[in-house]
Amino acid sequence: MGNIALLVFSFLFACGITVYLIKVWPDLDLIDLFIIFALFHFGLYPFIRGLYFGKDVIFDFRHSNPIALGLVFAQVLAILAIIRGLSRCFPPKISQNLRLKPLVQQWGSINNYLLIALYVWLIVFQLISYYQYGVRTYISPADFERIGKQLPYWFTSMRTIYNIVAFCVFLGLLANIVKSAKYQRYGWIFFTLLFVPVATIYGRRFFINMIIVGLVLWFAYRQENIFKLKYIKIGLALVVAFFLFSNIYEAHRYVFQTVGEVKPESLKNPLSAALNIDATIKNLKARPGTWEFNFLVIDHQLNQPGMTTNGNVTWQGFKSAIPRFFWPAKQFDLIDDTLSKLYRVTPKDIDIGKNIFGLVQVDVGYFSIAVVPVIILFIFLLLAILNETMKDYPTFAWIVSGNIIFYLVCVEENGNEIFFMFRNVMIILMLWAAYVMLNRLYRHARRSNVAP
Repeated sequence: MGNIALLVFSFLFACGITVYLIKVWPDLDLIDLFIIFALFHFGLYPFIRGLYFGKDVIFDFRHSNPIALGLVFAQVLAILAIIRGLSRCFPPKISQNLRLKPLVQQWGSINNYLLIALYVWLIVFQLISYYQYGVRTYISPADFERIGKQLPYWFTSMRTIYNIVAFCVFLGLLANIVKSAKYQRYGWIFFTLLFVPVATIYGRRFFINMIIVGLVLWFAYRQENIFKLKYIKIGLALVVAFFLFSNIYEAHRYVFQTVGEVKPESLKNPLSAALNIDATIKNLKARPGTWEFNFLVIDHQLNQPGMTTNGNVTWQGFKSAIPRFFWPAKQFDLIDDTLSKLYRVTPKDIDIGKNIFGLVQVDVGYFSIAVVPVIILFIFLLLAILNETMKDYPTFAWIVSGNIIFYLVCVEENGNEIFFMFRNVMIILMLWAAYVMLNRLYRHARRSNVAP
């Protein structure tokens, strides 16, 4: 019964969002981009999961409460509807700064010397990660506990911001692709095709995020309807290509991603690996999705009303984002530890992506339907205001908007990550303010020197 309910509710969720997107396409803004990623994580992914009548590493949905499953999708759908509805009240200037096409045009004006420098550094960093230290950009908690103290501080610090910087570089590359013509465009496409696999080598989610963002921005910029039959055919071809790539990735990932020496002789034949879909299907069947965290929270709250942390999860997340330089004696609990105490399970039993819909639900219950829209709308307002403020400094606008958009599209892990996003924004603002001040002092000094 649980799997049938999961199929029905996820299908209805996906259909509702798809109908909305057909209606508004291609005149999209960042709120629509956020909705598209919610569709992926709460529509497509759970539907695929529902096709498998069994259990993954965390839950067995065959006998789950259908009401709890329905409330998972109803909560997210209600929040998205409120966000979209209230955003219609934004002033025209704010709405314009959230539109995708003007954003892409602005990113096309960034400093390409900085873009190329970051591009080269990110690729070199991946090579250093693998050949110098024998690790990937991502290190599992168990591996980090074993070897983390042996790694240099600059390396571990860079690792924490690698994905955000890589995402910004991807946006810059994409903007150069759409604004360039003929041979220049082919050059930027080549650089992008080289960059994306290297930057996303440790996992498919980041790769999929980049592909989805790239497609949406491309069609929004060109004002073309992605729902045309020819594009649907291309989309199906890309799905097939994704499965071929995923099959190869699944066949080779545990060879290349081991910590230490790689044994090339254990690699499978690429052709046979590409045609073997069992590894990908097995991974998709067994791997829990972020929506399962929402089910965990709502199912417990149905059985025991009032089962919330009263804001403790948010408080712990806020403390964790404050640098120890400003708060040397800070103490905070990891979210998995807090929730394992609440639900009386081991942290491994709740090792699921923590999205903002579920985290606010566990903090304040069904008040999340009001609280989450306020948070998300504030983020959009902040982005629009900063984008307008920095319009004469497109490189800084690109970095700050890329940081915020990265948070919004990473639905699977965007719970308490909001505090790290705000911390990054504050750092970027300080750098921008310092640049503006130094630039003004420099121009004033030049005028003083040329004055008679």
